[in-house]
Amino acid sequence: MASDLDLPSPPFLDIPGIANFRDIGGYPSSSNGSSQSSVRRGLVFRSADPSKVLPEGLEKMKELGIKKVFDLRSIPEIKRDGPEWEGVEVDTNKFDSGILRVWTPVFAGEDYSPEQIALRYKEYTRAGSEGFVKAYKDILAAAPNAYRTILLHLAQPSPEPCVVHCTAGKDRTGLLVALLYLLCDVPPEVIVKEYALTDLGLANLKPLFMERLLKNPLLAGDETGTRRMTSSKPENMRASLTMIEEVYGGAETYCRERLGFDDATLEQLRKNLTESTPPTL
Repeated sequence: MASDLDLPSPPFLDIPGIANFRDIGGYPSSSNGSSQSSVRRGLVFRSADPSKVLPEGLEKMKELGIKKVFDLRSIPEIKRDGPEWEGVEVDTNKFDSGILRVWTPVFAGEDYSPEQIALRYKEYTRAGSEGFVKAYKDILAAAPNAYRTILLHLAQPSPEPCVVHCTAGKDRTGLLVALLYLLCDVPPEVIVKEYALTDLGLANLKPLFMERLLKNPLLAGDETGTRRMTSSKPENMRASLTMIEEVYGGAETYCRERLGFDDATLEQLRKNLTESTPPTL
């Protein structure tokens, strides 16, 4: 889906056929002890489902040097929303110019689209951020295999630029990006602000999400609650950052205990994810 919105650039990039596409770089990082360092630009991009990318969007991806597309979606989501690619190979109709699609599902056989998350945690989300925190805790518990694959790619000596996405690029993708930012010592309020940008990036898709949800009898036409469920409110990520610290011991401990990373891997990952240039965002 090409966006006709006036999105701030950076961090958003206009990639025709893909919503919510943005570079995660440019934010302040203090992981190397300098106030003049930032998250590396041009290495990690995040987006909603890119399976409908238009030819001109694919050309822009190639211009960005993107070599891998990590797909966090489940089989039910892929069957419903995009082509069902076999294995981890490229869909030659879409990514046929040196861009490899790597299927890294968080929940392989379970529909974990934004709509289903909203329905699953409906009773919690009405009370504030509790539903999102519970959902995000469950994602982190299920994600080690998927997140390990992506972070190991980024921990190579010279990682190639990549895109990480789920259906909306909001929850599973947002948590992965939050972990990367935490490893780079990005200030929590900056992480919260970046997460909230997803509301802008998904503005064109929100009517579709709302339409799907409001057809479900469980929501009984509750537009206010449904809009809250499909949002990326700052307080949801703020509460989730607290959960990551309290439940998983922080991002570094999560990577050590859940992903099996050692000191050398974490050091290389931080080195690759940061650069000695002033932040621009």
